[in-house]
Order: sequence, then structure tokens, then C-alpha cells
Amino acid sequence: MRTYFTIGEISKLSNLPIKTLRYYDQIGILKPAYINKENNYRYYSIEQFMHIDIIKYCKLIGMSLEEIKKLINSDGTVESMLNTLKRQSSLLEKKIKELSDVKSYLDELEANIEETIDAQMNTVIIKYNKERKFIKYDCIASELEEFEMHLRKVIIDIENKYNETYPQLGASASYDKLVSEGKLVYTGIKSFSQREKYKREGVLLEGEYITILFDDNYKNYIKYYKKIVKYIKENNIEVVGDFNERWIMPRIDKDTKEKTLVQIEILKK
Repeated sequence: MRTYFTIGEISKLSNLPIKTLRYYDQIGILKPAYINKENNYRYYSIEQFMHIDIIKYCKLIGMSLEEIKKLINSDGTVESMLNTLKRQSSLLEKKIKELSDVKSYLDELEANIEETIDAQMNTVIIKYNKERKFIKYDCIASELEEFEMHLRKVIIDIENKYNETYPQLGASASYDKLVSEGKLVYTGIKSFSQREKYKREGVLLEGEYITILFDDNYKNYIKYYKKIVKYIKENNIEVVGDFNERWIMPRIDKDTKEKTLVQIEILKK
């Protein structure tokens, strides 16, 4: 029975690339049992196959190389291994929750996009909506740059409080300011992501909404607001409250120009 194996043999027998074995040696996770000083060849002992199996197992359950190194250098008791498994299980539960949130976001985004495929783009329509909840962040901004600064703060707040990187966002815009002054003035930012508890909760009431759907750069949004105002005046419609603006799918084109699929609506009285 052979006692030592070359790095190439270990690579084949363990299904690990030589490059990986060299890296494990470099960071102190799996050092060769013997190095020939004359030719600097690395040799691994037969006992190290179990060492390799443990590293593979730890990687399988999601442990980082640094965590594996700490485990290998620990006292090796059953209790220490159990504590490691409990800690890793907790981390995996957190990761599963994060992936579940991303999946929910993708499902919601997919549903919103599919709903818009057959919709009339750039045309004002009347659309019925059920009650919808949101978290409201107050702000007053008439300049796009000013509004963007408010939005950055909201996104950071959501990331910190809810660990949510993909919030469904939108905004409120003043109907009166647009009608009386022809200005687009934002009065708040909204987060529509579904959560168990809502702070600063707001509600979009059930009912018919004067609605327009479009795909354009944010600098052009005001022309779509004016389309709704024109439709309201021409059809002698009474409305309630302010505009609700919802961003369905923002993206960047090959020229790094921002473009977003957007829905603007206001409640019909």
C-alpha cells in the first residue's frame, strides 16, 4: 500500500484541479504531508483523503474557505462540529429567505410585464384596481435631481431595514400643481413590496383609475401626465387625490440611456 501521492495523483483521485490544491496549500487548508526539498515536489498522505472529503462536505453545505480553515484548526470535538452545523444551518435559512424574496420579486415583475404586453401603450384608459398597500416616504421635489437624491435615501433605508435590494417602487405627484402651474411636483415615494408589517402604511383605494402606460426616459414623464390631465378635462371627469406613479421595469440600453416601463394613474371620483 502506497503512503504518499503526487499532487497530480491526488487531483485525479479527489476530482480537484491541481490549481485548487495549490490554493488550499497556500491558504493553509490542505498542506502536503511531505515536500521533497531537492525538487520541491509535493506529496500527500493517504490519511489526507479524509481531510479532502471533509473540505468537500463543508463546501457542499455552504461554508466559506475561511470557515473551513477555522473548523480544521479547531479542537475537532463533536460539540464544535455540532455548533458549526447549527451556525451553518442558520446561515442557510437566511440565504433561503433572501432567494425566496428575489423569487417573489421576479414573479411579481413577470406578472406586471405580462399584464402590460396586451395593454394599450401611450394611451389613456380607465382601469379598475383592487385596494393596494404601500409604505410612504414623504418628500417634496420639483427638480428631477432633487427627487433622485430623495430616492437614493429611500432605497438605502429599505436595504437597511428590510434587507431588500429589489423593492417595487413608485411615487406620488401633485395633481393640483400640474393643473394650476403645469409643473410636475413629486410629493412622496412609495414602496409596494409585500411585507408582513407596514410602517407609515398608505392605501390606494379600490376603484377606477385614469391610467396611462408608457416606456420612456424619466425626463419625458411630464408629457404623459399632461395626457391624463387633457383626457380628464375633455371627458369632464372628477378625480380624487394625487397621481400614483409606479415603475414596473427600469433598464439601461446600449447607449447607457435609462428607460423605464411606467404606469401613471389617478383615482376617478
